[in-house]
Amino acid sequence: LIHGGRTPNNEISSSLYMLTMDSRGCNRKLTLCCKEKELVGEVPGARYGHTISMVQSRGKTACVLFGGRSYMPAGERTTESWNSVVDCPPQVYLFDLEFGCSSVHTLPELSDGQSFHLALAREDCVYILGGHSLTSDSRPPRLFRLHVELLQG
Repeated sequence: LIHGGRTPNNEISSSLYMLTMDSRGCNRKLTLCCKEKELVGEVPGARYGHTISMVQSRGKTACVLFGGRSYMPAGERTTESWNSVVDCPPQVYLFDLEFGCSSVHTLPELSDGQSFHLALAREDCVYILGGHSLTSDSRPPRLFRLHVELLQG
């Protein structure tokens, strides 16, 4: 999966792409295919410096997106801050890739935005380590364990 990122002309993308591999044929050449995936519901905004992880719970698979930075909202910009970046809100997004549904979740343990952190998924958990907060201009030595329980159905 590829989500967001900064383009060469300093724009920030909000697109989600699924990258698949195909190795058919007698010469076993590997072919990469990239398709944009449309999301519905509470869709995350454009960002960079975030993580996206795959989790499995109750026989289902979902993606977990956390953190990142984006440009300051247009209504808050001034001449001096027209290209300022801010931490994205400390929210967790869940994507159901089968149906393209997206939902957002706010957790009390996540009080500050965080970017350029490490995320590692194992079964139904995502571990989030380190990162940088623009608000406090610090790299707090934090480790979060996010347990994901997907609904059956």
